[in-house]
Amino acid sequence: MRPIKTPLLLRTIPGIILMFSIAVLAKGGADLGLPQWPGLETHFAAHPDLKRVLIDNLRINYILLSIIIGMIIGNVFAFPAWAQAGVKTSRLFIKLGVILLGSVYSVADIAQLGGEAIIIVLSFITLTILFTLWLGKKAGMSPAASAVLSSGTAICGVSAIVATAPAVRAKTTDVVYSIATILSFGLASLFIFPVIGTLIGMSPHQFGVWCGTGILNSGQVLAACLAFEPGTASHPSESLKTGEIYNLVRVVFLPFVVLALAVYTSRSAQLPEDEININTGLWSRFPVFVFGFLAMVFLTSFGVFGQTTPPSPELILIRKLYEWFFAIGLAGLGMQISFAELRKAGGKPLAVGTAAALLKAVGALAVVILFIPKNP
Repeated sequence: MRPIKTPLLLRTIPGIILMFSIAVLAKGGADLGLPQWPGLETHFAAHPDLKRVLIDNLRINYILLSIIIGMIIGNVFAFPAWAQAGVKTSRLFIKLGVILLGSVYSVADIAQLGGEAIIIVLSFITLTILFTLWLGKKAGMSPAASAVLSSGTAICGVSAIVATAPAVRAKTTDVVYSIATILSFGLASLFIFPVIGTLIGMSPHQFGVWCGTGILNSGQVLAACLAFEPGTASHPSESLKTGEIYNLVRVVFLPFVVLALAVYTSRSAQLPEDEININTGLWSRFPVFVFGFLAMVFLTSFGVFGQTTPPSPELILIRKLYEWFFAIGLAGLGMQISFAELRKAGGKPLAVGTAAALLKAVGALAVVILFIPKNP
C-alpha cells in the first residue's frame, strides 16, 4: 500500500507559521490585537543606549531583525525539515508585498521616477555586464560562467542567475559559485548601506536610488530601504518607494539581458545561434508580478481604494499588509541564507563578482551624490 502523500498546500503551512512567528517576534503584535508583545524593535527603542547603537546608528529594525532571526534559525540550529516547503514560499510573500506596494504610488509618480530610473538603471546594467564579462575573460573564466555572474551583478541577483543559466548552458558549479558570490556581497550590503547612508546624510529619496541601483538582490533592496527608513501605513517609506521603482526597472530588463547573454555565449563558444531557446530566454522569464504592481498603481490613482491624502482606511489596511508580507518573506529569506553555501564562492567568481559589485555600488553612490537631489 502506497503511503499517503500530504498535499503541497498543507505541507507549506508549518513553514509559513514559522516565518509569521519570526515576523511577530520582530515587529510586535499590535496590528494583530496583541499589544502585550510590542516586538523586539520597540523593546530596543525603549532603552536609550540600545536605541542609539542599534536603531539610530546601525539601523536595526523589524525587517533586519526578521532576517537575522531567520539566519540564526537556519544556521545555528538544525533547520527543521517540516518547515522547508513553507519557507520556500518566502519569495511569493515578497512578490505579493511588491504588488501591494503599488498602493503608495500614483501614475504621476511612476512617470516621474520611472523616466529617471530607466536612464540610470540601463546605464549601470550595460556597464556592469560589460565590465564583468571583460574581467571574467581576463581572469580565465568561461563565457558561460562570466555570463551568469554578470546577470547576477547587473540585474537582480539570484533570480537573474537562475534565469540566465539554462540560456547560456552554464555548469552547476558556475551557478553555485555565482549565487554564493552574490549572496555574500548582498548580505554585507544589508548592514553597510544603511550605515553609510546615515553617516553621509542621504535623504530617503537618495538612499532609495542608491539601493535600487547598487544592491544586487531584489529582496536585499527592500530590506536595506526599510532598514534606513521603515515608514508607517500613513506615511510610507520614501526610500522604499524610490528604491523599488529602480529595482523593478532592473527586473523588467531581465529577459532582454538573458537573450543578449545567450547570443554572446553562443558566439564565444562558436555554437550555432539556432540553439538559443528564445522562448526560455525571453518570454517565460518576464516578471509577471510587475503587472500586478502596475494594476495596483492605476487602481489607487483612480480612487478605487478611497482617498490617498490622508490615506483611507482601505489604503492603510493594504499598506499594513505589505509590511507584514515583507517581514514574513524576508524572515524566510534569512532562513535560506546558508553560511555553508556562502563558503562555496570560488576564487575567480568571488574576485570578479566582488570587483563588479563594488564598482557598481561606488559608481551608483557617486551618481546619487552628484546628480540626485535630496528631494525629488
